[in-house]
Amino acid sequence: MSALIEFDSVCKYYQMGDTLVKAADHISMQINKGEFVAIVGQSGSGKSTCMNIIGCLDVPTEGTYKLNGRDVGSMGTNELAEIRNEMLGFIFQQYNLLPKLDLMENVEVPLIYAGVSTSERHRRAKAALEQVGLGKKLHNKPSQLSGGQQQRASIARALAGDPAVILADEPTGALDSHTGREVLGMLQELHRQGNTVVLITHDNSIAVQAERIIRLEDGRIVYDGDAHSPDAVVHPNYALEQEGTP
Repeated sequence: MSALIEFDSVCKYYQMGDTLVKAADHISMQINKGEFVAIVGQSGSGKSTCMNIIGCLDVPTEGTYKLNGRDVGSMGTNELAEIRNEMLGFIFQQYNLLPKLDLMENVEVPLIYAGVSTSERHRRAKAALEQVGLGKKLHNKPSQLSGGQQQRASIARALAGDPAVILADEPTGALDSHTGREVLGMLQELHRQGNTVVLITHDNSIAVQAERIIRLEDGRIVYDGDAHSPDAVVHPNYALEQEGTP
């Protein structure tokens, strides 16, 4: 099976004064169509850098990133914007809904940039909002919704473009635990429907809801495998160090 997302020795370096920061340090990975993958790590691990590169918000300093076989790492700003509109659906921690627009209008915003006709935009937005259980709130403003409902609206916005990849950045970070579980359940359902879901999180309890975990530390992959393996949560080297402690 050909990879939908492919990193080949991807590096992202930043110069901070006299210090070279290696935010991503020769990362190689593949994510296939239909997978539900969590990229997990603490602050400074490189997970946000990976998310920005996957989401075509940034490009590698070195190495190659291919999305559905296309080398997007060397694309210019306009090409990257086009790829984002065509292939990626974003779900953010803070929802990023426009307060003066109702839900239908919010969901339609990326479709406008994609050049979708008015009638088709209306159809897709309504269908996406119904899919996430907001069919009776099409004309409500974000301020009239709970946090969980706002996050569901942002999921609908991601779905409306029929993206190749749903990229969720800490999607439960602003929610209480109960509502967070509902949102995770929705992502799992989207995966069961055949969608490719990439979840970015620092929280192990969130990450294990995926099928596969890619764990990052200091810009490098330290684990890539089954989300339900003990090693997915506890780094093997750390476990060995603990066993050797008197």
